[in-house]
Amino acid sequence: MPARLSQSQREQFLAGRHVAVLVTVGPGGSPVPTPIWYLFRDGVFYFRTASDALKTQNVRRDPRVSICVQDERPPYRAVIAHGTADVVQSSDWLAREMPRHYLGAVGAIGYRVAARAQVEQGSEVTLRVRPERYATFDFSAETPVVGRVWLWLKRFLPAWL
Repeated sequence: MPARLSQSQREQFLAGRHVAVLVTVGPGGSPVPTPIWYLFRDGVFYFRTASDALKTQNVRRDPRVSICVQDERPPYRAVIAHGTADVVQSSDWLAREMPRHYLGAVGAIGYRVAARAQVEQGSEVTLRVRPERYATFDFSAETPVVGRVWLWLKRFLPAWL
């Protein structure tokens, strides 16, 4: 059975470089999952998106959301958050910090110079989510030391090994 993350472990994990899956409620009540970059600051998730994006429309109609953030490398860990979202005006700090978080300082400069206009088309908003409850799991403790060493080595070895 996987271990649960403590609050500090959860916050440290969410501060990492992962892609979230933001799940909004569609017009008919069905879930609409969207992979998306995020920043987690002071217990709040921040997402940048287009003001006319489907996820933005869904949040304006029904603010209930869930978010799944996972480590795709074994031993697996994940945080699932449930809460409500609101749509706020796009913020300059988020426009600066998001590319830096995911691409590094040099990559963020390249993004702003070369790719931003192609990726970010139209007016932007910020989706802000305040989680109301969490579910977490961590399979690290169940992975034997030999397995952890092998998984670490696999990061550097060819995929076919």
